[in-house]
Amino acid sequence: MITAIVTFRLAEGESHEGALAEIRNTVPLYQRAGPALVRKAIHLDAANGVGRSVYLWQDRASAERFFEMAKANIKAKTGHEPQVEYLDCHVLVDNANGEVSYF
Repeated sequence: MITAIVTFRLAEGESHEGALAEIRNTVPLYQRAGPALVRKAIHLDAANGVGRSVYLWQDRASAERFFEMAKANIKAKTGHEPQVEYLDCHVLVDNANGEVSYF
């Protein structure tokens, strides 16, 4: 299991509502990523012009393939390339399903 933390700059002067609308338009892209993408959470801080996404992937290769394409899309929309950090996920506590997984 891989956690990817992506930090991205919003387009110059973009509001929270504008950024959220852009993100809503990209939801199908994440749904098409298939089962390799387990979860994605998005956090916006429009006041500071940044956003962060936290992804949980089945494997690093799937994450890297996805971000090869996603980086270019984000840069085209915002003018800035995002930063991607990959972390091995060793323990996952899923309270919604009452499960704990160790990797």
